[in-house]
Amino acid sequence: MNAEANRADFVVAPDGSNGNPGTLERPFATLAQAQQAVRRKIAAGLDADVTVLLRGGSYALDRPLVFGPEDGGTEDYSVTYAAWPGEQVLLHAGREISGWESAGRRYLWQTTVPGVADGKWWFRQLIVDDLRPRRARWPEHNLLTVTALSDDLKEIEFDRELPDLSDAGDDVELVVRQNFSVSRCRVLATRGRTIEIATAPGWVPHGSTTVRVKCRAYLEHAPAFVNRPFEWHLDRGNGKLLCETSEDQDPNGRRFVAPYLEQLLRIEGRPEEPVRNLHFRGLDFAHTSWTVPQIGYSGIQACHYGNGYKTAPTYALPLAVQWTWAHGCSWRQCSLRHTGASGLGLGAGCRDNVIQRCTFEDIGGNGVMIGWRAVQDQPPDRWMNADWTDPAEVPAGNCVSHCRLRTCGAVNTGGIGIWAAFCADTRIAHNLICDMPYSGISIGFRWNDTPTSQRTCIVERNHIHHIMLDQADGGGIYTLGLQPGTVLRGNLIHDVGRSDASVSRAPNNGIFCDEGSTGFLIEQNIIYDTPEGATRFNDSAADRHTWVDNSLGVRPGHPDFPVARAAQAGPQPPPEP
Repeated sequence: MNAEANRADFVVAPDGSNGNPGTLERPFATLAQAQQAVRRKIAAGLDADVTVLLRGGSYALDRPLVFGPEDGGTEDYSVTYAAWPGEQVLLHAGREISGWESAGRRYLWQTTVPGVADGKWWFRQLIVDDLRPRRARWPEHNLLTVTALSDDLKEIEFDRELPDLSDAGDDVELVVRQNFSVSRCRVLATRGRTIEIATAPGWVPHGSTTVRVKCRAYLEHAPAFVNRPFEWHLDRGNGKLLCETSEDQDPNGRRFVAPYLEQLLRIEGRPEEPVRNLHFRGLDFAHTSWTVPQIGYSGIQACHYGNGYKTAPTYALPLAVQWTWAHGCSWRQCSLRHTGASGLGLGAGCRDNVIQRCTFEDIGGNGVMIGWRAVQDQPPDRWMNADWTDPAEVPAGNCVSHCRLRTCGAVNTGGIGIWAAFCADTRIAHNLICDMPYSGISIGFRWNDTPTSQRTCIVERNHIHHIMLDQADGGGIYTLGLQPGTVLRGNLIHDVGRSDASVSRAPNNGIFCDEGSTGFLIEQNIIYDTPEGATRFNDSAADRHTWVDNSLGVRPGHPDFPVARAAQAGPQPPPEP
């Protein structure tokens, strides 16, 4: 038996029982039961590290796991929840859907989902064999183009006749693409080429995030739109789930999973009593939901949204894994997949935490966020100048390294791989970020050069490629505001995309220093295959920064390409034991 397994204080297994003592021979059934046992051990006074090992298998959560100060370690002793060595552990909030039968048309299938018709469950996300098929949409290609708008933006005319949606139910959405965000609004009716919607799409205070003539759009989630393999529609009234398949494929041979919780894990310390020395290792997390708010979703930037009006509060998408007032905690070798909204966030009072060698894949919004609460629940006149009100709240000394982030922004395509703002002494290093609809890394969130808590952010040796696949006006690394002590070093950025989302045809670049960006050391970066320049400045300038030994526009195979330096970017092998 592995030495670590011998040292485990408690063991959890899918075939265990919460009436057991939590030993290897008689394990607990749930992590929550192990948490109670650990609390008793902590309350008695720690004189050694505490380890809980989870045997391989799947653990369904009926509520988020919540860890407070009573669950953490001390300055001297740690508390760790980890997978049994060599075994795969999945903690999830997904329910399998089965019972498919023919819906009367070739390739079209249906099943009734329990709990939907009586209002107990509703979902917008569906995973089939570990892939996310899209909700049914129209048109399939050649998106609609806005040709005219009413003054209140609630009636929009398009360039062609719209389908009759009178029998489509109440959950059809209009999805409008702006430069670096999207808006989602409930459809009330269509008349010829005009659509009536419940809330105004776009965020009025900023032109680039407001719906306007020439914006592209599509309709989503009507039963008549189900016409390509694994497109689907869920009827809120009768609970019928429709799904198209390919050829004569029986969906009963596939695994369909839908989420039922918005969050999986929260660490919730307090200013006077943070959670300390708590660690998670080798655990996989999956399946969270997200529902469009009543005000709609008018994307602003980096998965923050409002309701389209100048006086409305601003919000951030919810996080599947959310930390506040966590000190010296870690998430190592874990994974997070298939979320409805954003992934993992370090908020107020988070200090000296480590996110290392983790995987974030198929994330509905931003992958990792550091500093997320500073700009939430603020009206626009404050949000544009947001910061922490108490210096003790500023996240500081946190590190995200050697992680792999792929397909963030899977639902709301303004999503970022790693977003950091209003935080200090942050290190973002050796990460791989790819297949992104918008920017790879975004640091800073103030649109001028006035001082904020954002400072000393080290972004180094990340490998960022195949980004900007759907949106515009971004880049591999995107920056805002004055950030003293910030360094962009040794990053490898290439294959930056060019989509048709941009109304203004705003460029996409390797490094984009946007409004107020000031005070960076930019050295030893490698940037090539960018459609509109390796670097770009908007209300910033090259001479606001220090530049040292960057390789711009030189491709692999050229004698001047820095091969050894490029090999240092992205996740590196762990050190020898």
